[in-house]
Amino acid sequence: MYDLFELDNAVAEDGLQLLYVTSFRYEKRWIGTRHAHSFLEIFFCVSGDCEFFVRDSNFTLHPYEFVLINPDTEHVERAIPESPVEWVVLGIKGGHSNLPTDSNGYYHGSFASDSKNMVQLLTLLISELQNKNEQYSGAALRIAQLIMIHLSRITGRAIEPEVSSDNRMQSSIAWVKQYIDDNYTSPLSLEMLSDKVGLNRYGLIREFKKRYAVSPIEYMLSCRFRDAKFLLETTDRSIVSISGNLGFNSGNYFSQSFQKRFGMSPSAYRAKHSTT
Repeated sequence: MYDLFELDNAVAEDGLQLLYVTSFRYEKRWIGTRHAHSFLEIFFCVSGDCEFFVRDSNFTLHPYEFVLINPDTEHVERAIPESPVEWVVLGIKGGHSNLPTDSNGYYHGSFASDSKNMVQLLTLLISELQNKNEQYSGAALRIAQLIMIHLSRITGRAIEPEVSSDNRMQSSIAWVKQYIDDNYTSPLSLEMLSDKVGLNRYGLIREFKKRYAVSPIEYMLSCRFRDAKFLLETTDRSIVSISGNLGFNSGNYFSQSFQKRFGMSPSAYRAKHSTT
């Protein structure tokens, strides 16, 4: 069962706009495609379980839990056939969560302490959209506002008017740098990094260079070569071993790249700077 209710003019005085509400129940194995939106999404799990993958994190959404996905945050959902999921999703434009999140741009919480009221409000919201009585759009907006008030009471934080696009961009670029810092020895590509923050490759390169003066791939390589120099100076490990552990495709490629960057081979660098 899948019902999508789109709204055109459900805009609150503070600028928050209810774009759509989705009611969903699925009993078969199903996985979506990775995607990101320019607006906020809130998933409320009423029953069953569902796996979520948000940027580089994954977790399971259980009954009476919710996940809030901030704008421009890549995510995908996967149904678990053994535990058919039923959820309600709100798409909200003009809002941004200031809930404590990790660097992946989401907040995963529970509404179990207020489940009776929350389920009643979600049921009322779907009913209002299904029946489409007079002024249903405004009624749906007010119910959604009540839902967000209950969320703010549960979490102690509110959904605020959207932060500027510049601030969102800075946050995304900072996340990419942190991701590279944590994963530079693993295979990384511009396509993968740009998908994770909802940018095209050229936009990612431009914005990353604007902030850090180098491209993402060049920054990744600088991290690898920094470690390579340290290992050449302080260990007797083979060049093949060092290159493999730092994510280079081959020892030859590593040696050629090292020579081009530093004007000497890895062996010559070790002979000159070794402390062992």
